[in-house]
Amino acid sequence: MIDFAPTLRRVDPTRHAARRAALLSQTGDRPVVVFGMGSALGAGTRSHGGMRFLTGWDSHESSSVLLLRQQSCRLLLTSPFMVPSAMATVPELSPENLPLSHWPQAVATFLAGQTPILIGVDEMPMRMFRSLAPYLDDGVDFTARLDDLRQVKDPAALQLHQFGAAICDTLFAALPEVVKQGRSGRESQRILEDIARQHGAEYCRTWLTLRPQADHPRYWPEETEKPAEAGDQMLFGVALTIDGHWAHGLRMGHVGPVPEAVTDLHAQVAHALDVGMDALRPGRSVSEAVHAMETALHGLADTRNTRRFRAGHGLGLTYEEPGLTAAFPQTFGAHPEPTPTQAGPILEPGMVLELHPNLFVDGIGGATLGQMVEVTHTCAKSFLKAPLGLLSLQ
Repeated sequence: MIDFAPTLRRVDPTRHAARRAALLSQTGDRPVVVFGMGSALGAGTRSHGGMRFLTGWDSHESSSVLLLRQQSCRLLLTSPFMVPSAMATVPELSPENLPLSHWPQAVATFLAGQTPILIGVDEMPMRMFRSLAPYLDDGVDFTARLDDLRQVKDPAALQLHQFGAAICDTLFAALPEVVKQGRSGRESQRILEDIARQHGAEYCRTWLTLRPQADHPRYWPEETEKPAEAGDQMLFGVALTIDGHWAHGLRMGHVGPVPEAVTDLHAQVAHALDVGMDALRPGRSVSEAVHAMETALHGLADTRNTRRFRAGHGLGLTYEEPGLTAAFPQTFGAHPEPTPTQAGPILEPGMVLELHPNLFVDGIGGATLGQMVEVTHTCAKSFLKAPLGLLSLQ
């Protein structure tokens, strides 16, 4: 494990104040309304990333609204039980809990008749939005502009991503011992997720596919009850957070001797990952990496029924960090997204991505490998140290 100073795990008021100042420099004197769900939804919310970026605040299973001006901040909390934590961690935001019936007057007073800048409001619960709609309907959605500010990570954020990657590596190292014949996938997931939390992850979600022919990511108890058996392919993915910063990776293995066709599939996906990482260079478009992986995986698609899911995405304070993720179309399911016609963002040092090329082939099974990478001044550097080879499971 990498042992970081405890200060890296706490809110840094100066750091977050600088981010708010950078946002306000683009909005002039207009008031800003920021909505954020808490982290309890895990990968299922985007608005939490914006709130966390600007404030460091996590309202967990509840939600919050930040009212922001050049000279003032006010954090409105939907849960009274979050007030003690907010007062201890973000006192500079003047946090307070108000009954929802008081929110319209609070927002109207804050706006003072001005048209607001809006961030994350599209995830606001309907009851809250209806009460605030008279003041927000004409607002200007600035979420995409904030997404741009979030693309390049500062050194402290990169260290937290590295810390999370070290926990992912710990789980990969534990796989051969945890995934045993006779143990259900569900039980293996529980053990692995507990290991992640014991090492400092605040949130951890895994998927584990154990099948003679791996077919797709399997997450939930009702689809992971099957025990590991001789002849099974194993696909494993982990996503976790450290102080809100996501870490992610995927590895694969086999219970018993590996069929030649599975070895070939693994080699093809490993090659796609290599060419994708080689294309991640500053000054290039992220779309070059998407195209390189697509080309590398094209072979078997000509002759067999194949399926894939998104070959990568951005990482940050959101699991699928906006901006970079849009360049990676989601191709899984009955209605795959088309490949974007415009090139994705230009890569810069300090950007963080997950590349996970994958391929599921009828009659053979599936293969996927995921590498968490930082774009440096010269190339892509992997945060993960775990080997990419097929794991041998007994």
